[in-house]
Amino acid sequence: MSSDRHIFEGHYTQGKPYVRAKIVIVNPNTGRQAIINKDFWIDTGFDGGIHVAQFHTSDITLIGVNPVFGPIGLAGGKTSPAYHCLAYLQQIGDHEFPMPGIEAELVLHGSDRHGLLGLEILKYWTSKFDGPNEFFTITST
Repeated sequence: MSSDRHIFEGHYTQGKPYVRAKIVIVNPNTGRQAIINKDFWIDTGFDGGIHVAQFHTSDITLIGVNPVFGPIGLAGGKTSPAYHCLAYLQQIGDHEFPMPGIEAELVLHGSDRHGLLGLEILKYWTSKFDGPNEFFTITST
């Protein structure tokens, strides 16, 4: 008998495992928050935590958080400059994580309309991918 706790299950979108998620960035000095609600691709090839388009940087600076600028690793061993800051994954689908959420580095880079949830986040649960049936589940133990 398994004691796995259901977090999310769904079908792929455009051939990829996507989830709707809520990311929160908090200014620790003022308590002000920036919230990013969007579709995220579950990306086992991304070593980082959370990746969103660079245009979200303006929402984050409005709350007084200044993301750090520096290089990030890309596929093929290349690097590219990007902004980074601390963020919390608070919700996937209808599942809310205990406050403040799962802490991870947020990378602000590029212009894709969807975000990425990478290995730094995925390590907190078990993800099962059924590619032929385009179905996936996320559980925690």
